[in-house]
Amino acid sequence: MATHVFADMMHHLYQAFDLFEKGDKRRAVLRNGNFSYHQSFFGKTRNTPDEEKAESGDGDGDGDGDGDGDGDGDGDGDIFDSGYDDIIKKIDPKQVFDHYKRRAIFFKYEQLYNALMRIPVFSHLDNKKVAERYIRSALPPIVALDIYNTLEPDDESHFYYHIHCFLTSEHCPFELDDARPIYKSVQKYLRELISHLQFSTEANLGSIKNFISNIKLDRGQSNASIKQKINLCRAEHKENMIPREDVSAHEHNLDIIERAYLSLNLLLVFERETSAVNPLSRNYRYTVTNGINYNSSYGILCRYLYSSGYDETLIHDITLAFFKEAIWPITINIKDREFYYIQLLKRIVFSANTEYSWHHSIFLDMSSYLNHTVHFDVLKPYAKLSNIIYFLCHNKLNEAYLLLNDIDFKNLPFGYLPSAFAIIKLALKIKIKRNTIRNKTLLSLINGAMVNQSITPDHIALTKGEIEGPVVSCANNMIIMRAIKTYNCMIIKINAPDEAEPFDIYPQAIYGLLDEIECALDKLNRLLKETDENIQSEELSELILQNKILTARELSENLIGFLDNCTLHNCLTSLNILIHYLRYPKEPMVNIVMFAGTTDRSQHVREKICKALQLAIKKAC
Repeated sequence: MATHVFADMMHHLYQAFDLFEKGDKRRAVLRNGNFSYHQSFFGKTRNTPDEEKAESGDGDGDGDGDGDGDGDGDGDGDIFDSGYDDIIKKIDPKQVFDHYKRRAIFFKYEQLYNALMRIPVFSHLDNKKVAERYIRSALPPIVALDIYNTLEPDDESHFYYHIHCFLTSEHCPFELDDARPIYKSVQKYLRELISHLQFSTEANLGSIKNFISNIKLDRGQSNASIKQKINLCRAEHKENMIPREDVSAHEHNLDIIERAYLSLNLLLVFERETSAVNPLSRNYRYTVTNGINYNSSYGILCRYLYSSGYDETLIHDITLAFFKEAIWPITINIKDREFYYIQLLKRIVFSANTEYSWHHSIFLDMSSYLNHTVHFDVLKPYAKLSNIIYFLCHNKLNEAYLLLNDIDFKNLPFGYLPSAFAIIKLALKIKIKRNTIRNKTLLSLINGAMVNQSITPDHIALTKGEIEGPVVSCANNMIIMRAIKTYNCMIIKINAPDEAEPFDIYPQAIYGLLDEIECALDKLNRLLKETDENIQSEELSELILQNKILTARELSENLIGFLDNCTLHNCLTSLNILIHYLRYPKEPMVNIVMFAGTTDRSQHVREKICKALQLAIKKAC
């Protein structure tokens, strides 16, 4: 099953910090394909102060649900127990940046990653080689900035302290032509540290010295093993008859060695995964020596990550710099017409603007041209996308779906293609096989679909609490709903308005998703018309049960089978959002529209019905 790559990276970082406790079940699902799982693993665990005020009635919470703030920021007690917060405690225990700021930085890391993944790469190199080039270009300055901005130089207890000392030491290679192995440099640094600490002559450090000698390039050492060797040295000082006045200094020195060894052990993991300690040292030395020029690409990266708020306009400059350094040297020359077609396909799939449409003949032209270029091997996937869209133009859904099944998603080039194919395949699966889709069967397509989904919020008129409802707060649901909206917009754009038989609803479109909700609300609407306007939820619930207004399914079961938590009650709590994403533009949905809206009256009616449904469910049990 496809996994979410950025979340995988964060899981591996969590593991590298040795944060999984013994028997922790989360370790077993490290490569879980469920994006909602990753959201819960790294998501927020407590409300921000503004949200606390909103819930207590003391203020207005914006309820943006993006998980970029979490906790009270005062560091008292272990209230932060999500994945990100565990990492934050490691790298910034003194809260140079508070928890809200830190979580915002992690959010910006992910958006920067997504922005890089969206840029098309035209190269004969495979994805692994392309990724390695991006890693060596992007990770060193990002890590260097975090060390520089977080570490107070005199804080010897900080996790970053010995990484700072090592990166700026004579032992760490930083020149382009310096091929000294990092693991040997770490060995030299640790040995030199031990010699400078002036242990008592009676101290026996054999176990830790031997372990340092066993540091290898291709085999890591666990933090538990490192601590075990150091504890052996602690235990042996009694047997070695270290003078009483030297015991305290001995323990203090072992603490220093432990901190240094554990920090550099993580740096060795970084080297094994990225081979990027050399450029990291080069970036970090330059920053320590020269500071940060905020007008340079490096300075723009710093402004993007550490300034308040989120400035998406800075991402273009940052990604352009990384692209030029990492990808431009291995990029093939693409002709203007080829590039135009590639950009047009992106616009057709992803743009929400349905003002313009394209005749099916253009997709034949695209496919023919892209299949006969000099660089056919690189551009072939784009020709496949144009073929699929051509089939969709003619309502040949099964042919399009078969083409999608033949695509190897793992080997698609960097850029928008993985997301485009995933969105169309997910949508067609819902269109063709809606009745056979069961919970979680769309997971393999969700991670691919989300990369090109913009973080810019959709402009939807909402009432308070809608984005916090059970349907919307499920990350998988939102990705699927956005994919459906994207697909339907594409269908409108690829059906030219001058066709001989124009349709109110194109047969290729996904529609009817809210039919069961519309039917249930029709029954409730009829009931409300027969009762007093001031009827209370308690009495309304009695009428629902006595008159059997709703079926058992309508009352308490999931009414949109491929989404989670879509009971009638839950759908009502986020009705305006469901309409925005799941209603095809020309679907009437009279009752849903009647209950929707942002007026005080419409919100009051929905709340009354929701409460009545809750009471009816309890009474029916």
